[in-house]
Amino acid sequence: MKLPKLYKTIGEHRRYNNCRFCFSSNLVPVLDLGNVPLAGGFLKTAKDIEFEKLYPLEISFCKNCYLLQSINVIEADTLFKDYFYHSSAIKTLAEHFTNLTREIKSLCNNKKPFVVEIGCNDGILLKQLINIGIRSLGIDPASNIVKPLIKKGLPIVNDYFSDVIAEKIRNKNGLADVITSSNTFAHIENMHNTVRGIKTLLKQEGIFIFEVHYLGNVLQKMQYDMIYHEHQYYYSLITLKKFFAQYDMEVFDVKLINIHAGSMRYYVQSKKFGKHTVSENIDDFTKKEKNLGFDRIDTYNDYGEKITKSKINLLKLLKDLKSKNKTIAGYGASGRGTTIMNYCGLDKKYLDYVIDDAPIKQGAYTPGTHLRIVSSDILSTKHRPDYVLLFAWSFLEEIKAKNLNYFKSGGKFITPLPQPKII
Repeated sequence: MKLPKLYKTIGEHRRYNNCRFCFSSNLVPVLDLGNVPLAGGFLKTAKDIEFEKLYPLEISFCKNCYLLQSINVIEADTLFKDYFYHSSAIKTLAEHFTNLTREIKSLCNNKKPFVVEIGCNDGILLKQLINIGIRSLGIDPASNIVKPLIKKGLPIVNDYFSDVIAEKIRNKNGLADVITSSNTFAHIENMHNTVRGIKTLLKQEGIFIFEVHYLGNVLQKMQYDMIYHEHQYYYSLITLKKFFAQYDMEVFDVKLINIHAGSMRYYVQSKKFGKHTVSENIDDFTKKEKNLGFDRIDTYNDYGEKITKSKINLLKLLKDLKSKNKTIAGYGASGRGTTIMNYCGLDKKYLDYVIDDAPIKQGAYTPGTHLRIVSSDILSTKHRPDYVLLFAWSFLEEIKAKNLNYFKSGGKFITPLPQPKII
């Protein structure tokens, strides 16, 4: 198919001039990635490409509560109503949610607990909770993903979580022993409304558990690929302590987890009614974050310079390989891949196509760079590429295991971060 000539249209968005957590006007811009496409805006047809929109992506730091945040916000329906991401497509995530299921069960003192999951996606955690006998309910706005699950009888509310939705769930189902969320709490524009909803729905002694990419890894491991419009916040413990204190809640424990190249799991309870002793981890991580400068503007200015150098090094490597007539494919049509491709300008000059294991993405085109997305089956054919640039580099071992024949027969992988490396 012949692709149409691209003209750039700036899509509708809102711009915040005040911090969305503490409402301070003491915001300082630290990173500008320019006008970029939506990370999950995969394009199905030539018409989609012709009318693709770009949006500004600027990151600011609040000198009052230390929140690193996007100041450009896109309407939630544009981002999430027709969603490409399926957790069940990734084996590593399935194992992760099995472990989370066990932990939630161990934290439920009630013999008949009720668990609510905010952002249940394709039900990967919800199904496991139900299978071990825990009454559970999921909430998710992605209609294309959850409506088929609802038809099959899975208990899901197809909507955005809010204080209004929380009250409806409470009136119908009762109070929750545990509310959990995985990789959605960076996605929500109005976190104050969300926390009010959690307080409405959660038992006084209940626990809120959420996990999200950790600011420490974004900064220290050069994970600028986590920066895109869906991710509106980049959390540190020192920021979250201040935020939850506004609602008489406290983070009583934290746990680093390996998923998504390094996330943090936060455990939150009522200050007054919570039953758990605040872990020593809280004091340890608070000191560590301050020592590393998560509360200082110069840390974020330095970060911008470092990712520029990382981009230069990656382009130098790819240009060298292309000068030797090597074929290169991307692997992982993800939000992270979209950020790297657009920030570094990785179009057809550098990559021949992009590989992804999710059937829903195969046949589509990548946002902004318009590369065809194909199945990993191509790695087993004579048309396989000489090199594979891993946008899904955090799943390196899983990808190597799945494509062992490609690797053993001389195929090479390239990891782009923290610095490009051929494996």
